[in-house]
Amino acid sequence: MYKQFIRPFLFLIDPESVHNKMISILSGNRFYFPLMKALYEPPGSDTITVAGMEFRNRLGLAAGFDKNGVVLQFLDTIGFSHAEVGTVTPKPQPGNSKPRIFRLKKDSAIINRLGFNNQGVEAVKRNIAGSKVKLSTDFIVGVNIGKNKQTEIANAVRDYKICFQELFEVADYFTINISSPNTEGLRKLQDREYLNELLETICSLNDKMSAGPLKPVFVKIAPDLSEPEIELIFETVIQNKINGIVATNTTISREGLMEEVNESGGLSGKPLFKKSSNVLKKLSELNSENIISLIGVGGVFDKESFNQKVESGASIVQIYTGLIYEGPGIIKKILT
Repeated sequence: MYKQFIRPFLFLIDPESVHNKMISILSGNRFYFPLMKALYEPPGSDTITVAGMEFRNRLGLAAGFDKNGVVLQFLDTIGFSHAEVGTVTPKPQPGNSKPRIFRLKKDSAIINRLGFNNQGVEAVKRNIAGSKVKLSTDFIVGVNIGKNKQTEIANAVRDYKICFQELFEVADYFTINISSPNTEGLRKLQDREYLNELLETICSLNDKMSAGPLKPVFVKIAPDLSEPEIELIFETVIQNKINGIVATNTTISREGLMEEVNESGGLSGKPLFKKSSNVLKKLSELNSENIISLIGVGGVFDKESFNQKVESGASIVQIYTGLIYEGPGIIKKILT
């Protein structure tokens, strides 16, 4: 029904306007949630433990959909095991100028250059705390953190530190976003000198703030890295005892697209699948002793592509663009 009737109508409208309207609807009156649960909740599947957290299934929602933590109850209702809120920055920011989201229908893809538009740590903390009392006890909330646009790369660690401190109580785990192509200079944080300082700071803070087990921490990397760069990041992650890597963020490549496009930003969707999976496979080779956990993201639209991510080394898998093109029924289709 979604693909035949709802999606054609939604795709007539500007993508960001549709997204904002849907977020408003899904964060409002919840009288229809029992129906959504009946229609879309997948059957029970095997749980999996990752970084000390027990996930009720292997499928979650990637960061970017719920930037401010306002639709977590809906995401829980339709069957995801977890969702990443964000990317969150210390101060609220509007992001880049519009238009900044573009559909590539022939490619089942999206280009975005949003630029970490979000309400800032204080608002997001309130939103998540308010949602958690209504969520299933086994629904996991990750928080994806980044730096404000105006913060110089040399001072970026400060922004990540603020986000980690302020959101520590409400996050079940953190993902450090150093790979979005839409904040100028952010990907420099994947270089050894910057990355090591950032991870050392977060780990030290984690030690100080954790009364019991440490808060799980992941690093989200780009799909456009060379093999030596992937190896360097892996070594730095291991050195700093980070729990895992999220592979991957969106790509700046436009290789193999059917639609002609001349828009900057990160490309997600089916064209990202191979590129992100190659990074995942390389990480899996490096991680032959299962020292860290890997989260597979990029181009998952069905059970087959989901299974390929798992076979490539992902403990859990996240989707976003697949949800936009396939609708909420995608969760049951993948997990059944």
